[in-house]
This record gives sequence, C-alpha cells and structure tokens, in this order.
Amino acid sequence: MKKERKNIILIAVAAVMIIVLAIGFRLLNRISYNDENTLGNTSSNLLNGGLFCEIDDKIYFANPYDDGRLYVMDSDCSNARALNTDSVYYINVCGNYIYYVRNNLSSAKENSFTGQMFGVYRTDLDGQNADTITTTKSGIATLYGNDIFYQYYNANEGMYVYKAGIDGKDDKKFSSKVYNLASVYNGKFYFADTYNKNYISTLDASTGNVSAYFNVNAYLVDAADNYIYYIDLDKGYALMRLNTSNKTLEQLYSPADGGKVINYNRYGNKIFFQVEGTNTGLYRMNADGTQIEYIAAGNVSTINCTSQYTFFQYYEDNETLYRIPTVNPITKVEEITIKTGK
Repeated sequence: MKKERKNIILIAVAAVMIIVLAIGFRLLNRISYNDENTLGNTSSNLLNGGLFCEIDDKIYFANPYDDGRLYVMDSDCSNARALNTDSVYYINVCGNYIYYVRNNLSSAKENSFTGQMFGVYRTDLDGQNADTITTTKSGIATLYGNDIFYQYYNANEGMYVYKAGIDGKDDKKFSSKVYNLASVYNGKFYFADTYNKNYISTLDASTGNVSAYFNVNAYLVDAADNYIYYIDLDKGYALMRLNTSNKTLEQLYSPADGGKVINYNRYGNKIFFQVEGTNTGLYRMNADGTQIEYIAAGNVSTINCTSQYTFFQYYEDNETLYRIPTVNPITKVEEITIKTGK
C-alpha cells in the first residue's frame, strides 16, 4: 500500500512538473502584441529604404561597411555591434521584435550561403530566433499595429501587396495592385496611385479599400500631423504639403533654376531634401519651408533620420556613411565608420 501511494505521489509530481514546464514554454514563446496604431518606423525612413530605425535610445540599422547586415548602436552612434548576418532593408522595430526584409544575394555569392536568401522576418531585439513571415522576394514592408504590409513578388504571379500578422499567421494577398504603402496615418495608408494619374490616394488598413484623396501628380507621399507632404511632378518637382483640414496647398521648396527635388525625409519639424540642378546637393529646412540650409554638394541617396543624427550616402559611393545633426546646428558633414563584426 505504501509503495502504491508513493508511486501515485511521484506520478502526480511528475504531472505537475510537465504542466508547469508546458505553461512556461508557452509563456516563453508567446508573441508580444502591439497597440493597434503602433508604427514600426517613420514613413520617410521607409521611403528611403528603411535602413535606420530608432527606438528606446537604440538605432537598428543596415551597416554599409558590412554588406548591409543588421547592426544596433546607441542613439549617439556608440557601442555598435552586429546582430546577425542578414543583409536588411525596411527595418521596423516595436516592442520585443525587429522586422525586416532580407536580401542575402550578395552573401550567398561570397559565402556559399545555402539558407533562405529573401523574405520578411521577425527576430528578437538581439537579432536572434528568426521567425519567417514569408520567404519570397519582397519590397517595402511596413509594420502597423499587429500586421506587416509588404510587397510580395513571385516570378509566375507578379507583384502584389500582402498582409500578415506579426505572428506569421493569416498571411494573404491584400491588394492585387502594387502600392507604396510606407505612410500610414489614422488607419489609412497614403500614397501616389500610379494606376490613377499619381493622385494622392488612401488604402484602408482594415478593409483594403482604395479611394482617391487629392487630384495632384504626386510622388513620395508622407502623411502626418494634419499634413500630407509630397513632390509635385506637375510643378517642376516642387516639394509641397497639403493641409488635410482645409485642403489648401503650400509650396515648400522649388529650385529657382529649374532644378528638381528628387527625394526628401521629414522628421518632426525638419525636412532634409535632395535637389538636382545647378546647386545639386542636400538641403535642410523647417517643415513649413522656412530656414533653408545648403548642407552638402553632390548626389545624395538614402536619407534616414533619427532623433540625434541624419544619415546619408552618395550615389557614387554606397559603402561610405555620413551623418549630420537632425535638429541641432550643422557645422560640418561627418564621415562615420562602423566597425564590422560582433
């Protein structure tokens, strides 16, 4: 009898331990979900490849000195270190996770990489424990709430917009047309509709319904704080903003010599923009078009902003990184070197 009672106790203890371990495992692997209006990066950064993303005094970025691999550093650019070996674009960070588009094609050539070369992935903040959203070639990816909206490419089917939960579930076609869904504001994406004369249009993040919003020939649309910023192709590539309250337009900058604004990044009350023309180079101004500053000559690309610094490169040299203050006075352009490796 005592032996049977002892066996029953042992079985009961073992059962309790199994239950505790199972619950612990589920808690450990449970997805941490976001608020419904959470954004994974600024829309302007995503319009510039999403190569930098700042959260909680950390900058997650694609290191140009290490084949665009995923790195992290403090907001003052100190303590940089590699997180994994993925070459990344369209970085989104929120809560406990990093989301990004992987393109390891160059790594495959150099290192005989045999894993999945492309796709959209979610990792922990240390760059580890990668979970797959999709393994297809992907374009721009935007985190909004608990969903990832991304451009999906298939050689047989073409290119579409897909939507997936951050847990990788419910991955499905969201739009049969390819839209640039970088800018989301109050539940709707704002973009230049290339299927409808480049009019500024909206796409409802819940239903997928598309509606024309404002009839201008627009490019690089960024909606925030009751304004929509864009480049107007019919106004000589002038940088404009539309007041969403009264639908009035303001011309923020148009080169007097017939040049063009070809790219920009808005961060808070500052706009950095690239002009092509007689005075080709990088400029900064206030979001209302005042206090225009000429920063650097040359053809600049991939302007990405964080709270302390704005980073850019030149078209002729995609391996060297430069920085300037985002808000503070700009006294010089600094070349910044990020050491590679962990």
